[in-house]
Amino acid sequence: MKKIAILGLALTALAGAAEAQSVSTSQTNSSTVKSRLNATVSDVQKDVSLTAAGIGNSVTIEGTDGGYVSNTQRFWGDATAELNGTIADVNGEAAMTAAAIANSATIDVDWAGSVSNYQTANYDPSATLNGTISDVAGDVSATAAAISNSASISGDFGYLNSFQANGAYVGSTANVTVRDVNGAVTATSAAIGNSLSVTGF
Repeated sequence: MKKIAILGLALTALAGAAEAQSVSTSQTNSSTVKSRLNATVSDVQKDVSLTAAGIGNSVTIEGTDGGYVSNTQRFWGDATAELNGTIADVNGEAAMTAAAIANSATIDVDWAGSVSNYQTANYDPSATLNGTISDVAGDVSATAAAISNSASISGDFGYLNSFQANGAYVGSTANVTVRDVNGAVTATSAAIGNSLSVTGF
């Protein structure tokens, strides 16, 4: 009886693995997604990182061998991210990030027969960063990013179809003061409607 039970479990596992070779995901969000971080950080011996992120739909698909991979994301909500931060007296690196994203997809497969990506956004992603950074020994980065549709697809595949549609206002604002830094300083404000990256085929 024990051998029969073990064999049954093995067959179940193999059947599940075979079904997992095709992946289909669907995400729909019609509500408000809001993130706000108010932070004051000082006298830190290592690194400091402050992040406010409002994301409507997000998916990550990773695998080795897929016959068919499909992703569908629809966003009819309102994604906002606001970061109000002060960082001072840091011996390491300092980073501030405010990110508002309607749809985000990452697909990384060694091989797939076909990959399909469909993303639509109709309401406004908005990111706001108000930051003051001072007295930092390492590098400093401050980023405000608002993105409606973002997809990164990598791997080897036979066929790829990607559709992105944005019908929304996309706004990014960064008000940053930086002083007394020994390392490199990077400040970025980015507003993106549709972004697609395809690599590896």
